[in-house]
Amino acid sequence: MRYSIMLQIVGIITFTLVSTAALFAWLQNRDISQPETLGSFHSKEKLQGEVSSDQ
Repeated sequence: MRYSIMLQIVGIITFTLVSTAALFAWLQNRDISQPETLGSFHSKEKLQGEVSSDQ
């Protein structure tokens, strides 16, 4: 009886860790297209403006 409870606990913990690792791997590798708008934080115009003002 105790062996089956231990196997269930180990299985649940293993499934949780593997699914969390898969979620983070998917988040790291997904392709996000960034819009080229003036309001975008990562826009080239805004970054070039900050670089030229710092110099």
